[in-house]
Amino acid sequence: MNNDSFPTQIFDPFDVKSPVECYKLRIIAVYCLIIFFLSLTANSVLLWILIYFKELRNSMNAFMLALSVCNLIGSLIELPMVVISNFNCKWVFKRSGCQYGGFFMYAIGCISIFLLTAISFERFYIIYKPLSIKTLNYKFSIIIIIFCSLFGSLWAAFPVLGWSHYSLEGALTSCSVEWNERTVNVVSYNITIFTFVYVLPLCAIIFSNIKLIIMIRNLPKFLNNSNGTLDRKMIKKIRVEKELTISALILIAGFMISWTPYAIVSMYTAFFNHGKMDPLTATIPSLFAKLSLVWSSGIYIFTNKQVLKKFKKQFFNIEEQKSLTLMQSKFQDQVSASKEELQSLPA
Repeated sequence: MNNDSFPTQIFDPFDVKSPVECYKLRIIAVYCLIIFFLSLTANSVLLWILIYFKELRNSMNAFMLALSVCNLIGSLIELPMVVISNFNCKWVFKRSGCQYGGFFMYAIGCISIFLLTAISFERFYIIYKPLSIKTLNYKFSIIIIIFCSLFGSLWAAFPVLGWSHYSLEGALTSCSVEWNERTVNVVSYNITIFTFVYVLPLCAIIFSNIKLIIMIRNLPKFLNNSNGTLDRKMIKKIRVEKELTISALILIAGFMISWTPYAIVSMYTAFFNHGKMDPLTATIPSLFAKLSLVWSSGIYIFTNKQVLKKFKKQFFNIEEQKSLTLMQSKFQDQVSASKEELQSLPA
């Protein structure tokens, strides 16, 4: 019998069951669902505060606004696809969904690291000379944000255009850039992105932040040696910028802690270990990286005193409660004083 008479079934690499047990995948789905709601809450709150209060519109907050928008887009687009796929124990969005989800998540990762590099240099520029301390022009910050967004999106667009490609990774319930293939097309892209999207920005961030830490440690000495040449306004501004810089350092440290395990595993898979890593082990670093969608905004809200003050005032009414308590205390003092005066009068 001629074998050609039987229809040949075409293998679809985007329609395969995950090698990881379903109960483990559903735990991952619940984890991603929690991140989804936390990210929506934290990023929405920070966006609302930064947009509503005009006095918070400075260069640092402009970068944070852009970072929160990125996190929100990533949460709304990529996380629901991952949650649904893990509940179904397989990727359910086919090739087109993998291209779509992979592009947006990878673009957000690239844009975020470029924005953090810009934040590092913005802080370095401001703290470098405390006497001439000034912020970047707000419009210039917007230009830098647009450049970071376009540059990050370009790197994410290359796999869609044919330089490498997006594929299922780890447990086969999420998509990323192809790491396992050994073709010139894929390897050349991986080497290039590790150089220009991870190593060079990381070196720039480390260099500028080491300099920032040294300068922050020397600020108290600088203020003590000013011999009264600085007015109160300038001293206050220097201290505010110092607090902003500490917030930025914590934010950057959190982001790098989130993404470094994923970068290491991806590099190991791409250049040293061809498809031999356990699927669940390969998935865990990407799950850890997703925490950056939440705690970049969360860290900034609770480490930036200006933002935290607005947050407490708007959502917990703390400032007004303190004012009311103070008024009640003054009123009670006045009443007590009046009673004492009345008692001291002769009968």
